[in-house]
Amino acid sequence: MKIIHIINSLGQGGAEMTLVRLINNSSESHLIITILKNNSLLNKIKKPIKVISIFPLTLKKIQHLNNQINSFSPDIFQGWMYHGDLLSSFFGIIYRKKIFWNLRHGKMSFKYSSKKTIILRALLSILSHFIPSKIISCSWEGLLIHKKIGYSSKKIIVIPNGIDQEYKKNIANLNFPKEREITIASIGRDNPQKGRSYFIKIIKELSSDLKVKGVVVGRGVTSSLEIKNAIKKHNIHINLYESFQSSNEIFKMIDILLLTSNFGEGCPNVLIEAMQSRVLCFSTEVGDAKFILNNEQLLIPYNNTLKSKKIITNLINNPKEYKKIIEKNYFRSIKVFSTKIMVEKYENAWKST
Repeated sequence: MKIIHIINSLGQGGAEMTLVRLINNSSESHLIITILKNNSLLNKIKKPIKVISIFPLTLKKIQHLNNQINSFSPDIFQGWMYHGDLLSSFFGIIYRKKIFWNLRHGKMSFKYSSKKTIILRALLSILSHFIPSKIISCSWEGLLIHKKIGYSSKKIIVIPNGIDQEYKKNIANLNFPKEREITIASIGRDNPQKGRSYFIKIIKELSSDLKVKGVVVGRGVTSSLEIKNAIKKHNIHINLYESFQSSNEIFKMIDILLLTSNFGEGCPNVLIEAMQSRVLCFSTEVGDAKFILNNEQLLIPYNNTLKSKKIITNLINNPKEYKKIIEKNYFRSIKVFSTKIMVEKYENAWKST
């Protein structure tokens, strides 16, 4: 089977990394069309794959694209995210091939989300009843949200992200005594959905009783005014990192992952990566976080720093309990969210229509 994937770019991101892992572990033939020419993840693809960028669009580019598509002779156009879904529909109709969509978002914010994206999603909700053969959502939250806004629910199937994290922390002697500094991290690009101000408030609150080191890692965070203003307002030191060569380096450095997002997340990769690295995780109940963590003790409220502090401190003061949770979530993550399982489900979905 031959699949052409259409995605915004191959720049660093959750959907992009999921596509890379899918292709690396798939036995089918693949070609990638990107809308923008940002291919920073190209070196992560471990097999010879053609990647064609649409923009900048020229007559010569259109001819080249047409030649490559005809030469590849795809069975399916697989869209990724809303713009990719729209373009996969366009190409699928022109070349008379099957069309698949991919949903990556959960709840959107009318305050922070792009109005163009919101309009595009509304258009796609109508087209979903007529165009795609199937719609793959990376989260149960995504299924529910898109069903509510009018997407064809009978076409949506859920395939969680698959991850195989290399680094595994040794937790045999793990403890969080008051005399040792505990490194707590927020990981992800700079975006209002990540709730960085709330993260900083929680770190400030925790530091009144514990030795805590706050860390924020992600694209754009070192120049973020939101983060810098929050740090200044709460008079606390937070280490900011733009990126690391690999996520392994991040998880080696930290003790706890704290996800404080309040919208926009579907299946947060970072939670699965941390669980597979045996890092203790806490999260707001955003996207599929509740399903991923599968433990009420690890869920914090959206806007209550005192309650969040209590939840976190109660657990880290109980070594026997948090070690049991870390181990349980480690085995759950490799069983439920493995790359092998994800690839099998994608390939079965493509072959079933």
